[in-house]
Amino acid sequence: MPVIDFKEIPEAHLTSGMQDTFELFARDFLKYLGYEIAEDPSRGADGGKDLIVIERRKGIGGETSVKWLVSCKHKAHSGSSVNPDVEKNIRDRIESNHCNGFIGFYSTLASSGLNNMIQGLSSKHEVQIFDREKIESELLNHPDGWHLARRFFPKSMDRWNTENPKPAKIFHPPPTLHCDHCGKDLLDPKPEGIIVMWYSYKETNKHVQRIYWSCKGSCDEQLKKLTRLEFNRNLIDGWEDIPDIASPFLFIRWVMSSLNELKNGDTYSPEAFGKLKMFILSIYPHVVRKPTQKELERLDIYRQLPPWAGGLG
Repeated sequence: MPVIDFKEIPEAHLTSGMQDTFELFARDFLKYLGYEIAEDPSRGADGGKDLIVIERRKGIGGETSVKWLVSCKHKAHSGSSVNPDVEKNIRDRIESNHCNGFIGFYSTLASSGLNNMIQGLSSKHEVQIFDREKIESELLNHPDGWHLARRFFPKSMDRWNTENPKPAKIFHPPPTLHCDHCGKDLLDPKPEGIIVMWYSYKETNKHVQRIYWSCKGSCDEQLKKLTRLEFNRNLIDGWEDIPDIASPFLFIRWVMSSLNELKNGDTYSPEAFGKLKMFILSIYPHVVRKPTQKELERLDIYRQLPPWAGGLG
């Protein structure tokens, strides 16, 4: 599903004072990729070009320059593709502007007819097309692209940032949470794995003897065997998915549950309590954010569970 809604940029054919925005976006986007701006966008007769950029290529034989004519077509509001009737006389426009190549910069797609016409030009002139998917891919590939996208597509990027959360920059250096078996950082690039608590009962209260976190599967199985061997199989284990605890709503539920258990008389070994505090501090930067849509849906599932099954009640 596309992330960027190009309709956030005003239509180019309406005199609103903002009709040049797509061309200005094209200029800043190409500059972000490393092109030099030779001619900026301007209103009025433009000689068949919206802007001209220069690409510097360095090789064994030295540096060469490619001068690109850029044509911008903003059709996101209609949803129509860019066809040869709209993109006319490309070869003449390239040559009359003393350029070496052509860049089509489109908020939709080039039609099959235009693609065929462009292929016919490639024997004499360099040609490339930036359509909506290629533009989006380049923008989301690097933090500098995110900053550019926020300027022109604030609503789209707000949605994307919510669904692709980054940990808050609270601690320096950022906390890590390494699997207690293989050493993999379970918070990089996003939370994964499980946290496991091993405990016994004394009358009605729990005593948590050991806490570890690990990758799911073989790492957990190996740690489980070692724990049972060390404590003669006298402990019970309970676990939670770390991504669930990293959800804002479920994190506070989990913390409140732990505090209530302590108040009611549950105890921890010194090692286990230290691990509990370490885990809370490490996961916290991943929690202080807006919940994603997936997390909201998962929260609804939890609410449907009865209290004895772990629901929110």
